[in-house]
Amino acid sequence: MRRSKKTQKKVNDPLRTLVQKRLVADVFENTKKKTENWCILVLDKMSTRVISSALGMYDLMEERVAIVEDLTKKRAPYKDKDVIYLLAQTSDSVDRLVADWSGDSILYGNSVFVYFLGRLPDKQLAKIKQCKPLLKRIKAFTEVNIDFLAKEKRAFTFDMRSSFSRLYLRDGPTVAELNIAEKLVTVCATLNEYPHIRWKQSSALGQSLANLFHVKMNDFIGANENWWYHGDGNNLNTARSTLLFLDRADDCVSPLMHEFTYQAMVNDLLPMDDDKLTYQAETGDDGGTQDKDVLLNDNDELWVELRGKHIADVVQILSNRIRDITSSGAGASLNQKGGVMSMKQMADTVKKLPEYKEVMSKLSQHMAIAHQCLGIFTKEGLMDLAELEQTLATGQTDEGAKPKTKELVNDVGEYLQRLTDAQKKVRLLAILIVSQNGLKPEDKAQLMAAAQLSRREEKMIENLAVLGVPLASSGEEKKSGLFGMGGLLSGVGAAPDEESEFQGSRYDPPLQSILEDLCGNRLSIEDYPSVLPLPDMGSSAGSGVTSARPRKKPTESARSKGGATSRWKRTEEKKKTKDEVYSGGRQIIFMVGGMCFSELRVIEATCQKESREILAGTTHFVKPAQFLKDLARLKK
Repeated sequence: MRRSKKTQKKVNDPLRTLVQKRLVADVFENTKKKTENWCILVLDKMSTRVISSALGMYDLMEERVAIVEDLTKKRAPYKDKDVIYLLAQTSDSVDRLVADWSGDSILYGNSVFVYFLGRLPDKQLAKIKQCKPLLKRIKAFTEVNIDFLAKEKRAFTFDMRSSFSRLYLRDGPTVAELNIAEKLVTVCATLNEYPHIRWKQSSALGQSLANLFHVKMNDFIGANENWWYHGDGNNLNTARSTLLFLDRADDCVSPLMHEFTYQAMVNDLLPMDDDKLTYQAETGDDGGTQDKDVLLNDNDELWVELRGKHIADVVQILSNRIRDITSSGAGASLNQKGGVMSMKQMADTVKKLPEYKEVMSKLSQHMAIAHQCLGIFTKEGLMDLAELEQTLATGQTDEGAKPKTKELVNDVGEYLQRLTDAQKKVRLLAILIVSQNGLKPEDKAQLMAAAQLSRREEKMIENLAVLGVPLASSGEEKKSGLFGMGGLLSGVGAAPDEESEFQGSRYDPPLQSILEDLCGNRLSIEDYPSVLPLPDMGSSAGSGVTSARPRKKPTESARSKGGATSRWKRTEEKKKTKDEVYSGGRQIIFMVGGMCFSELRVIEATCQKESREILAGTTHFVKPAQFLKDLARLKK
């Protein structure tokens, strides 16, 4: 049956749900059609992460998976069991697959189902064809096209952190770019998207990726004639998507800023390893604590709800919910003295309410994590540091003053002398240099003397030049702040006259302005060209990236006698979240070189504001400390 040709508003499945459905249909349902037996599932490192991001052990048992095995480890034989291999299309994984069926020690039964995450190179296919014991047992051999990690409902990553130096020390197209293009094909295959392809005109890396992806995507379509995409002749209920390549080198400030939102603070301040966080949990009434591990991902509904919110909002929401429980009928009956209970009294009361144990455990867990973030923020004096960073990034203080470069240099110099943590010094210096488009030699020398950095830390600053950041200024006084620069950062960085939910959080990543213009068909075709001519999009070939919408008048300064509370005062009441119903085609943003967590927040907010579905992809998600390590590795 043909779909309606009228473009309508729709609700799409989250990316993780699409991956889950694809895995179940293309791997497990396909296997069950060919065997009624329970199977062994063998995974390599990449496929383990792909499976873990979408399916749990209970889900696998529902698909008749008896045991999950690691391809890289020694395994016991199950010669009476059929086996499913889900593997990355790498030489190492193919070699290990072939080794399982070479020699006298055959591990599994006579039915073998082989699935690869992406396109298997001809060289690797030849190895499998040469293994006769394996070849005669294969009952299914398929490329499932899920060579990526669906980390969030709107975000995916290729986990290619090690590619950073290869991408930015390139003399031409690299193997890393080929891998990115091929992995992006599997994303689009999963989404059923054949996107219009755009890139930032000033980024040679972006242009190379755009052209390479175009070739690879067309190759995929030519080899899969039954594959369909949104916006083709039979699927006009949704317009074609757009894929926009952006380059981390065009915005080196956002990954370095101290953020106030929950997800960004957790990843910056606490020992977060991928999804696993180790935090300090209370052990009892004596006030003692112990380290506890928790997974913060889309399986935690409270984390999903809170991660993009300001830390002040997070604490308020958690406090209100805990208070609601303790003020409920059963809780109120235990509050004999009446009146408002302290947090400790609320916790003691809840311990006597077993019916609320599960929900309170989750609320208490996030309250402990949020308070640990706030404790570090307060202990290390990060509020004043973050305020200085925002002045550098926006070019204005929270009172609306526009300091000159020399004033900023002096302010940074004084602050460097107070800091003891070298990483914070490097972050502050880098933000200053990028925001001012370089410094005078005498100013740079003054600041480096004040910072007292090691040679390795100095290299982090110097290697900004590899990403195209000028280290030395022309000597002329420039308009301070990122909005005084050209390129990606022109016209962005929320100053006091911008809309901001909290008066102490003035800066927004440049990505926000780009997304708004992309969703509104205002993104300049000169600054963001397309591989092929775009369809008529109204004013898409407009004057530039920056929106022509009138700006709001400056809000009243939040700088007052109070500390964090006053600086985190709201500028206006928060708008209610819209239902997730979108119009138009998907907008897919791919940030090569790493995407930071403040950009994930911006993407979520823009989805709600513009009623457009935006998906974010990247080579890797980057924390401030990791971005500095990436810079340190840029050695020519």
